[in-house]
Amino acid sequence: MNIALVDDMPRELKRLSGIIEEYAAEHYVPVELKTFVSAEELLSVYRPLQYTLIFMDIYMEGMTGVEAVKAIREKDKETLIVFLTTSTDHAFDAFKVHAFQYIIKVPEMEAVKADIWRVLDEVAALHNKSEAGITIAADGNEHTFPYSEILYAQTDKNYIRITDRHGQTFLTRMTFSGIRSLLEQDSRFLQINRGIIINMDYIDSFGKEACVLHGGFHLPINLREQKKLDQIRRNYVFSRLHNRQKYRGGELL
Repeated sequence: MNIALVDDMPRELKRLSGIIEEYAAEHYVPVELKTFVSAEELLSVYRPLQYTLIFMDIYMEGMTGVEAVKAIREKDKETLIVFLTTSTDHAFDAFKVHAFQYIIKVPEMEAVKADIWRVLDEVAALHNKSEAGITIAADGNEHTFPYSEILYAQTDKNYIRITDRHGQTFLTRMTFSGIRSLLEQDSRFLQINRGIIINMDYIDSFGKEACVLHGGFHLPINLREQKKLDQIRRNYVFSRLHNRQKYRGGELL
């Protein structure tokens, strides 16, 4: 996991870093941790999906954590955000920017440790689930594609062109029905037109004629099926949000 930790208090930064590093050591989970002393410092180098998880303090000098996450959400709607604070006053603000969790930084070390480790357990479980995928021959080599990395697949003459979330493309010689049967084992994939199947996690917009995916990829939608496809997409988004809340024990944040 790539984790960013943002807190303008050196003592808290050290304490929280130690908790995360201890979790990684005891659970044998590879963690790359990057610390920042201000929201501005993080935003100056931030790229979408750069981190698996961001721990963000709310009360900081200069830009607050809520303000920083609003800026992040303008270009990154997927990265998991956990707010750290000494008060519950901003719980509603955290919900509005789709925070994954909200942790109170109480003085008691064991209480904070338990909350952070619980979040890391949840994220590790989600990450493991997302790493399921397919292994096929592409461009003359065997490639493994986690479902979470596939943006879309499309027929290209006698081949299938797979595009990943970084915009890289891979050609594999197989039928569309073959790739569809592999991808549709995962609920996030939806066929939107003849020869096109997309990962709904990466939809930026879904119009009457085209679906726009992260990276600016415009793909035509079957006009006759548009309403049905849009309803499937809406149901998927609702289900994903519901399951995420259910996994966290029914908590709203």
